[in-house]
Amino acid sequence: MACINLNLDVDVNSCLSGLWASLPVLGRPKSGIQKLEKEMARLRVKRDDIKNQIDQADRQGKNPTNEVSQWLREVEELEGQLAAINQDFQSMSCFSCNCFNQTSGTSSQTQEVGDQVLIRESSNYCSIIRRVAKKLGEATELTSRAGALDPIATVGPPEPTMMLPISHRPPVGIESYVEDIVSYIDGGEGNIIGIYGMGGVGKTTMLKRIQQHYHLNHAIFDRVIWVVASKDCQLKRLQMDMAKSLGLETLQESESEQTCGDKLFSYLKNKNCLMFLDDIWEHLNLQLLGMAHSATEQGQQQHQQPRKVMVFTTRSETVCAQMKAEKKIKVRCLDSEQAWQLFEQNSDGDVLSSDAGIKFIAEELAKECAGLPLALVTVARAMSGKRSWEAWKEALHQIRDKHEWTAISLSEDSLVMYKAFKLSYDSLENDSIRECLLCCALWPEDYEINKFEELIPCWIGCGIFDEFNVINEAFAKGYSHLEALGAASLLEKCDSDYVVKMHDVIRDMTLLMVSGLKGNKRKWIVKAGIGLSDLPRQEEWQEAERASFMVNNITSLQEYGASTFSKLSMLILRRNRGLETIPPSLFASMPNLTYLDLSYCHITELPREMCSLTELRYLNLTNCYITRLPIEFGCLVKLEYLLLVNTGLEIVPNGMISNLSMLKWLNISHIYPATEWWWDELKCFKGHHQLSVEIGINATTDDIERLNMLSPNVSIWKLTLDGENISKLPNYDLGTPQWGCRVSDNLEILYIQDLRLDRLELAIGVGRESSFGCLNILRFINLKLLEEISLNRVRLYNLREVLIFDCPMLKDVSWVLQLPCLKSLDIRLCRTMKQVISEVGNSNSISSSSIQHLKLWHMSDLNLFANRPFHFPYLEYVQVYGCPKLKKLPFGVEILKNRLKVIKGEEYWWNNLDWDDESIKDSLTPYFRSRPY
Repeated sequence: MACINLNLDVDVNSCLSGLWASLPVLGRPKSGIQKLEKEMARLRVKRDDIKNQIDQADRQGKNPTNEVSQWLREVEELEGQLAAINQDFQSMSCFSCNCFNQTSGTSSQTQEVGDQVLIRESSNYCSIIRRVAKKLGEATELTSRAGALDPIATVGPPEPTMMLPISHRPPVGIESYVEDIVSYIDGGEGNIIGIYGMGGVGKTTMLKRIQQHYHLNHAIFDRVIWVVASKDCQLKRLQMDMAKSLGLETLQESESEQTCGDKLFSYLKNKNCLMFLDDIWEHLNLQLLGMAHSATEQGQQQHQQPRKVMVFTTRSETVCAQMKAEKKIKVRCLDSEQAWQLFEQNSDGDVLSSDAGIKFIAEELAKECAGLPLALVTVARAMSGKRSWEAWKEALHQIRDKHEWTAISLSEDSLVMYKAFKLSYDSLENDSIRECLLCCALWPEDYEINKFEELIPCWIGCGIFDEFNVINEAFAKGYSHLEALGAASLLEKCDSDYVVKMHDVIRDMTLLMVSGLKGNKRKWIVKAGIGLSDLPRQEEWQEAERASFMVNNITSLQEYGASTFSKLSMLILRRNRGLETIPPSLFASMPNLTYLDLSYCHITELPREMCSLTELRYLNLTNCYITRLPIEFGCLVKLEYLLLVNTGLEIVPNGMISNLSMLKWLNISHIYPATEWWWDELKCFKGHHQLSVEIGINATTDDIERLNMLSPNVSIWKLTLDGENISKLPNYDLGTPQWGCRVSDNLEILYIQDLRLDRLELAIGVGRESSFGCLNILRFINLKLLEEISLNRVRLYNLREVLIFDCPMLKDVSWVLQLPCLKSLDIRLCRTMKQVISEVGNSNSISSSSIQHLKLWHMSDLNLFANRPFHFPYLEYVQVYGCPKLKKLPFGVEILKNRLKVIKGEEYWWNNLDWDDESIKDSLTPYFRSRPY
């Protein structure tokens, strides 16, 4: 038998030297992986850009090409392969010393084990090096292909999901309903769910809770949509609101309902959609809302169809049947235990616990609310601050007073709510606040009312605030009254701090008080936002004292006889955009009119007959298309408030405005092209009161000096400095001599825009007392060359809001640290800014900020808020959009101990943030809301 002897006593070191000799060609594993990571980082940037462009194209009703979809799949696969390589590399133990630090066995055994490991791990190293080299080539190739993909449009928002603000404490009595509906949706049992019940029972709150659930667990649906319908809502408005919620740009107001419905259907047909539709009053065509299946989809198996789920609320079970709801849920009033729990949550706990007699009456008051949540909250808030037993006893007597309620023809359910509302109304501090509340019902149902531009000017125009020296004081009273109404739960906060809304049931009760009850002293007619194309019949409002027809589709007004509406003191036609002319007889038919709002109508000319409005005190022509005022305008001798914003007004007869002796507030801002009439009128103003002016001027020394030379009874309240027609300046010092006290001391709002300067300083001249002490809002807009903003001895103790918009060269805004009361910081389109706050002082110190609202939009280079810790004890709202390099929030989980309510941004930005600990992300995620720009 022949045998061959093979010498297996191989020199391991010589074998390994051969393996290592190949490494200079292939590269070391670690350096190769670093090169691959660098290329992957470039590829991720390309991928994110393309995804953004796809989202923008998707909102325009377009879809990505197959080539783009394939490219994205390949990038995703490569990401997974890189993760596997990293994992293999980390798990290798060859040079981790694990195998060379054996604690047992002989030295020869250790050497043998080590040699075996070296051979195996060296082979693994070579394998990893080859894999890295291959993947590096694939990554480079994918990066180069990205430039040829040609995706649609530019960077746009990600998948939008509108999320309403909601308390993180579960509302009393609705969680079982929510769990039932969520279980039904997740189980795929049906697609139309109707929630019904009386007004104020908690249907909207329930809908918000369900939406919150699917915001945090949104794997099932591609799109989650929130739309509010309201009574008398038009289908077209719903379609436009849906498009806005989705970020869909293709729908036009001028298109038919069918065309808009087709576009919505086309956009949603291949998507799994969950739609929340709040407060519907009649059957709606789901096809025209894009929420029905096509004929092709209907022929598919159910599990193959994209899901279209609709959850709606209504007061009527009949509507549920009309909508063919597959699941109907009636929301019932709370039981006695739940009712008391809700009452306690909204009461002053110290008062209830301090006096057994008060607590007993409080329990009786809660019973009178019959378990209706809105009534319970309204009464509880009305009694907050009431500390005497007598006050509580009187409230119980009022709500039980049968004599007061027997004359009111209301259903039992409505009467419960009206009693609660009346108690709350009567509990308001004074008639001024009560009148403010009633005025809120002039707007459409569920309308978000702008505090600054709509609501407070309305209150001022109604004469609610008569005693003030400058308009600043009237607005301060307005904000105080808003706070009182909010504390009483009679007005609700909205997503934006600039607007408020009225609960539809509270609005119903208010309208009952001003128009619907027998024997009331007020006669108002409110038909706002209901799609009117013509005014009501004359007999419907001939006896009215106030009439609101705002936000409709009225295109023409009919002729009326003289003094037809002799009792009418207020007429609001605001936002009837198709209205172009005023018939000559209209004003003669309303001789006692004191308040007229024609804003946002397309009126081009005022009739000469307006001279008959001799009682008029408030006139709002904002955004009308008038270019001249008739000579008869001078007959409005009682006019106190005149708003001419953005009217394009060019011709004003000499002395017309200067002779309006009762004028208190004149808004002539945003009138382009700039004209000289304003100077001639203001320098000769002969009024009996201090006139507060809002105005825009060229930012020249001459024009600023003009302001300082105005009549002593003229003060500037809001000023826009416009530099569009001014050549470049090396810097701009707002402390130069032309800034007199008359300009700065009452100035509350300052806009600086279109100036070509690289440095701007807010300062006080030496030896001067002007301090911008009233300045509340400061905005820098379109300052293309500006690199630096600074403060010099100026005390901006009352500055609350700062907006910086489109200042692409600005380096930082460190100067805002000098603003002790800053509430809102809003920075947009400052594309080269890398840090919001640059290093100031000791970088190890912790700075504190009073900011409540922080917005950072379209800051492509921003990578850091500040390079030192920041404390935000008051921060409530954060918005970050278009800041792809900002990888870390300027706060951690400690913010939850303060006031944080919401963080808004793109979903891919949120998912790619760096966290010191993933548990921080888990804690903050319930506060995150994905929203469109």
